[in-house]
Amino acid sequence: MDIELLTDARIVQHLRFPYCIDKVTQIVITKGSFSCIADCCSYSLRAPALAMFLPGQIVESLQVDDEFAGFGLMMSEDFTNSMDLPVGLQERLFIKATQFYAVSDEVVEALVSCYKHVSSVMRQPNHPYKEEIIKHLFSAYYYGLGYYLHGFQTTATAMSLQQKTCDRFVSLVSTHFKEHRDISFYADRLCVSNKYLSSLLKQETGITALEWIEKYVVMYAKNCLSSTAMTVQQISDELNFSTQSVFGKYFKRVEGVSPMTYRMSLRKG
Repeated sequence: MDIELLTDARIVQHLRFPYCIDKVTQIVITKGSFSCIADCCSYSLRAPALAMFLPGQIVESLQVDDEFAGFGLMMSEDFTNSMDLPVGLQERLFIKATQFYAVSDEVVEALVSCYKHVSSVMRQPNHPYKEEIIKHLFSAYYYGLGYYLHGFQTTATAMSLQQKTCDRFVSLVSTHFKEHRDISFYADRLCVSNKYLSSLLKQETGITALEWIEKYVVMYAKNCLSSTAMTVQQISDELNFSTQSVFGKYFKRVEGVSPMTYRMSLRKG
């Protein structure tokens, strides 16, 4: 199956950070508080709440308090696509700007019910229609969640033009940082000058456009160094650096240590 269920203990313990999300991942907070840094932005939620992470996102850290309780699930993109949800509903559910929600107790109850049903079906290894049942359960779940989030989004505060530009920039960087580390690529896409874009990002987020790009590149590299067996050369190639040496100097300038020193420090920890 392309689905994995997460207990509250696994949510806290099974990820090694920084972690690159490879499946649609949802975490339901039923008690206590939850905070994380995802794609270089900080988020904090208190129960009842819902957090959703999408493939390609990098989670730098995740923390919970002593009261935390909850559950989660991970689904491959192939599985979510197989449900054939309407495009409008998919956009409502899987937009990066709207992934962290305070929800009502009723919504949490519905999520708990769906989780229990799916868990029950998954424990039946010889059930001939297991996958079809789970797809239907999640289809119903997503339609209900989509309806709730529609109401949530219509009451949300509208972003300013400057905020929208910053949001589009971060979205572009998250998609293209492996191939493009130059500000001009993003400025051209947004139809603004390099200077304006960097100044705007500094004003709205506290860091420049170049610093945003560097954060994504290095965070991805740190994820590969911490949670994969990829060599430094392979990581350099993945990020399209001309040589391993150029990559090493880039990483050290941003992170303060070389890629190998960073990997060794994780092993000592």
